Amino acid sequence: MKKFRSNLYTKEKIVLRDHRHQYIEDKNGYLFAQAIYPTKIKAEDLPEWYVYGRYYKCFGYLSAKGVVDMKYVPSKFSNHFLKDDFLFISYNTPISENPEANSIIDMYAGYDERIYGNEILDFLKAAKKHSAYDISEIAQMLQDKAVWIVQTFPEEYSGFKFDVRSLEEN
Repeated sequence: MKKFRSNLYTKEKIVLRDHRHQYIEDKNGYLFAQAIYPTKIKAEDLPEWYVYGRYYKCFGYLSAKGVVDMKYVPSKFSNHFLKDDFLFISYNTPISENPEANSIIDMYAGYDERIYGNEILDFLKAAKKHSAYDISEIAQMLQDKAVWIVQTFPEEYSGFKFDVRSLEEN
């Protein structure tokens, strides 16, 4: 049985070649731990608690097992529902606020990973299932964001409906 020591495994990694950033994949289909280190693990080897998505500009899998804390930061600076929102994830310690933050990324300390976009929904559902994490507070924040976006951008979101109960389903 293989050991899974990384929270993140990606299908590709970004390298600098010929003065350009390029995506490379392993010719045998092996994944990269933390989007950097080659492994002998393939996607089909991963347990079900690894959630497929796009993380740090690479397609891959993020563990939803062992989650200790999460903080959701909704963006209210654009007309996108989740694209500019962040979910900070910790596997070891509670996440704390950083009062000296100069950016959203620095807003919290003690997190291991951060994700954004639609991956937030899939990850929350998986963390609820595989880490028994109570997502109710984050789910309510998502519902509040959905209401806000419909009220603030009625032309773009007149028919938009987000039902927080979809996160409660397994």
